Amino acid sequence: MEEKKALDIKLSLAPEVEVVMSEVQRDYLEEEMTETIPQMEKGQINISGVYAYKDGDNLEVKFYVVNGLNQEINFEKVPLKIITSAGEEVAYQVFNLKEMGNIPPRSARPGKIYFNKGNVFVDEINNNDWKLVFDGNMQAVRHADIEFEKFPEDMTEKDKNAFNEFLKKISKVEKGQFAANVFTMLQYKNGDILLTLVFRNGADKEVGIEKLPLTLEDENGDIVFSAVYTLEDFKVSPQKARILSVVVEKEILVKEEVDLTKAKLIFNLV
Repeated sequence: MEEKKALDIKLSLAPEVEVVMSEVQRDYLEEEMTETIPQMEKGQINISGVYAYKDGDNLEVKFYVVNGLNQEINFEKVPLKIITSAGEEVAYQVFNLKEMGNIPPRSARPGKIYFNKGNVFVDEINNNDWKLVFDGNMQAVRHADIEFEKFPEDMTEKDKNAFNEFLKKISKVEKGQFAANVFTMLQYKNGDILLTLVFRNGADKEVGIEKLPLTLEDENGDIVFSAVYTLEDFKVSPQKARILSVVVEKEILVKEEVDLTKAKLIFNLV
């Protein structure tokens, strides 16, 4: 039987942290990482806590996420818990780890989380008997690195920056998936509604849309309009995003008065 080899794990820092990190600080983190993380084998993902202490009403926990895969990983909503050596659950909370960014293969990245007081079930965490773990089997999701393939020629730099910021803030697209999101919904004085949409293609091949079925519901779930729009030569390249503007004419609105800040646009993409 082939013996499994331990991976050589390197410290990884987010780009914005890397540029301000001194060599002394980096050396400290590398030593801390070595003392904290377990021996890793190929294909494993691990989270290991460094410390846990009260910070006001919250519990601050420093940790390292270790990526033993051959591709980079990133996370969004992740359920984490603290357990004792006896398996007792002493804290539980779902965290958004999106800001940790992409963690390269065979590397470990430090981070901090804060458990809310109500999600900690003991008065004190025993510093000698606690462990931070994923709640359940953690499956790494590979997200596509999306950027806009082109902007309209007359678009201002301010608007380009707004779209790029929007792209950073919305949930990432998994590799192989296609997603549609609303950038803005505005109603003109004449009653027409302007929809500005962003389409993202996480697949490895070009995706074209010929028919776009859209339904708008108000805050009570009542339909404002439902229509199918025909698009001409609308294609999104692999790992790219495109903007589409759709004008919904007043004549097809079932309800003319609607609070668009509370309305929901439904994409019926096949």
